[in-house]
Amino acid sequence: MAANPNPMRNIEVEKVVINMGVGESGEKLVKAEKLLEHITSQKPIELHAKKSLQPLSIKKGEAIACKVTLRKDRAKEFLKRCFKIQDKLFASQFDTYGNFSFGIAEHTDFGIRYDPKVGIYGMDVSVSLKRPGYRIKERKIQKRKVPNKQRISGEEGMAFLEKEYGVEVVEE
Repeated sequence: MAANPNPMRNIEVEKVVINMGVGESGEKLVKAEKLLEHITSQKPIELHAKKSLQPLSIKKGEAIACKVTLRKDRAKEFLKRCFKIQDKLFASQFDTYGNFSFGIAEHTDFGIRYDPKVGIYGMDVSVSLKRPGYRIKERKIQKRKVPNKQRISGEEGMAFLEKEYGVEVVEE
């Protein structure tokens, strides 16, 4: 996006979080972790249940999901791979700050062969967008709020996706 004369107005991908919710610990979760590591080339972390759910036989503190956070070049490469699979997003998948989420139904869409021993796993992909200067809200010294003119709107996020990745954003 070098067309913009002000480099502080450029939009970039801050991070991509890929989440695989399995719903139970044990062998199924281990398989999901191996798949996620194979897809992203990064070691996933386990997520634990916040409370017990009796009907689903989930206990508080039990590992039930795994996630990976990708930043910089890894995030951009992963998004390119995702948008080869899914090239259409709905406007309702964007929030007011330009961030968006979408799901991928099967891990086999990434070119991994189906293995009956493993099964099929889906994943949720959440993407955060930012502009240069967002660091002021996270730094330790002189923390500040990001001004409204520096925030990204949903429409700007959609325009960025269409320009950078060629993704079509449709109204429902």
